[in-house]
Amino acid sequence: MFKKIILLSITLILLIDLKPVQAQISGEGLTISPPIFELSLKPGESSQQTIKITNPTKKLMEVYPVVMNFKASGEGGEPAFYPATEEETKFSLAHWIKFNQTKVALTPEQVVEFNYQINVPSDAEPGGHYGVVFFATEPPKPNQDISQVAIASMIGSLVLVRVPGAIVEKGFLEEFSSRKFYFKPPVNFVIRIANLGNVHFKPKGEITIKSWQGKDLERIAINQQKGNVLPDSTRKFEQKWSPLNNPFWKIPIGRFSANLRIVYGESEKSLDGNIIFWIIPWWLIIIIALIFVTIIYLIIRKWWKKKKLVRPTKPQPPTNKIIIR
Repeated sequence: MFKKIILLSITLILLIDLKPVQAQISGEGLTISPPIFELSLKPGESSQQTIKITNPTKKLMEVYPVVMNFKASGEGGEPAFYPATEEETKFSLAHWIKFNQTKVALTPEQVVEFNYQINVPSDAEPGGHYGVVFFATEPPKPNQDISQVAIASMIGSLVLVRVPGAIVEKGFLEEFSSRKFYFKPPVNFVIRIANLGNVHFKPKGEITIKSWQGKDLERIAINQQKGNVLPDSTRKFEQKWSPLNNPFWKIPIGRFSANLRIVYGESEKSLDGNIIFWIIPWWLIIIIALIFVTIIYLIIRKWWKKKKLVRPTKPQPPTNKIIIR
């Protein structure tokens, strides 16, 4: 049921890799800033945060704050939301967030600062905790699961809290791959990083492309959008190498290597990978094939001529001529 709600109604620019820019409810014009908070709070600590809500329209708008938890959904960085009424897990945050308002009214072109409180329990589990403050255009009905307000358009601000203590930063490189053979660029790379720890991290690094001679050709930055990998999840990153601005005679041809170097977490642990790939253009394959066929033809032709030259002649029959001495 909840999956249907998310698919049908939540119109967000709320991916985990969001930069601190405004987000907007599609069709309503309402915007909030920032769409993501990343905080470090100690057990027993409280923190007040502010979200700016802007109504750029010419009409009165009313929105209702709702808090939920979220976790990673799939490998693309999208969040999956679940209500605070569900059983609290070790990574949940919604139970810590408190509102002083149940409704926010915005007059035309008004900007309102919405304040909310994060109260970290004294026995909070170390690691990452993840929630979202939504603003819905319709209030939940009495005795209704608050997730039902997702039927209306919603806009939200993600909250990622790091609680210090027994922090475990443990990443694992599940995949660094590419096709083995290309006829032409671009070359596509797939990187899949798993988070086996208890706190989110932003992997960063680069792919170094080397020629068969070991010469560095280009460096490709990884995760320039600064996307997070949440605990108990795997995130896929895709990169391309497109050396298409070189002159024709500098088009990459032959055997290449790609060396991956990634660091993550506050301790900047590293993940490394290496793959080999080839770029052989069609025109080169055709030329090589023509040369090969020509060589075969010449060999066969030479062999045939040689066979004709060494072919034995037929013996001549004896003659009955009389020889006069």
